[in-house]
Amino acid sequence: MPKTDNKESRESLEDLISPETYAEFLQKHEFVLRDETTMLGFRSAIEANAEIFRNATVLEVNCGSGLLSLWAAQRGAARIIAVEPSCVWQVARRLVRENHLEHVIEVVQGSVEEMQLPPVDIIMSKWMGACLMYSSALESVIYARNMWLKPGGHIFPHVANLYIAAADKPRAQETQEEQQFWARYSGLDLTHAWNIKQRIPVVDAVDASQVLTQRQLLRRLDMQTLQREDLSFGVSFKLRTLRQSIASWFLLYFDFDFPSGESITTSPSAAVTQWKQSLFPIDSHLPLCVGDFLSGYFRVKRGNRHLNFDIDWSFRNELTSIKLHKQIYRMQGEGT
Repeated sequence: MPKTDNKESRESLEDLISPETYAEFLQKHEFVLRDETTMLGFRSAIEANAEIFRNATVLEVNCGSGLLSLWAAQRGAARIIAVEPSCVWQVARRLVRENHLEHVIEVVQGSVEEMQLPPVDIIMSKWMGACLMYSSALESVIYARNMWLKPGGHIFPHVANLYIAAADKPRAQETQEEQQFWARYSGLDLTHAWNIKQRIPVVDAVDASQVLTQRQLLRRLDMQTLQREDLSFGVSFKLRTLRQSIASWFLLYFDFDFPSGESITTSPSAAVTQWKQSLFPIDSHLPLCVGDFLSGYFRVKRGNRHLNFDIDWSFRNELTSIKLHKQIYRMQGEGT
């Protein structure tokens, strides 16, 4: 029987990845990899900023599969620390080895808040979540910037913008039909369940033809200066109607930019990304006509594992008059 080298045997055992880890990788990261708009946009931004990456020390926060680190290494980064809190770090390490970049990239399991790291020239992360801010990685990037980013260092992406508009459903009667479904479910009145459902934002893709109003910027996040307390805020809005229809949703989407000018958007007018759009149900009959204005005040308060939203709005035209109306929403559960 041939002898096996003990060192090689140990390395083989270390490289073993459990079926559960692969299942988590496929469940939480495959759809990210399939979002070519975002992933190839990141690659283009790294290539366009090759001079910044050359000989740089880079930190990738919540690296997932580690593709950003692989591309940064190909563009000449001297050292890359790729941090991933979940067991998927094993998949990232395997990909680094299979691409022969382990001399540049070190994959580390854990959260950056629990680590001691060297000063870095660049922090990069896909920190965005649904509604832009529904992601634990955002606070991790802020922490890493405060702790380890060198003066004059860069964050990829470095700026993001959150927008609001109003949209309708493909068929105006869908809301009424859905409400009747809950009110008359097999002889039972489940209206309370319907009311709760109306307080939960929906993450889904909206066609550009469903957008009824001009967009308005709610918040601009500058990652060089952003602090945790800035993630809770309030702002007035006034949306001018472009098309006549029944408004069913407040629609939130975002875009983000890189230092050399590249931009990725989650607008309904662009290709669908992993984040799609965030839809906040409007619980009143709201017929909009061209030129009307839908006015209100938008608030968001960030919790440890949730976002609370208040949208106070009012509207008046020849068809209806709605005085100040408050709607409360919560986005919670497992974020990114």
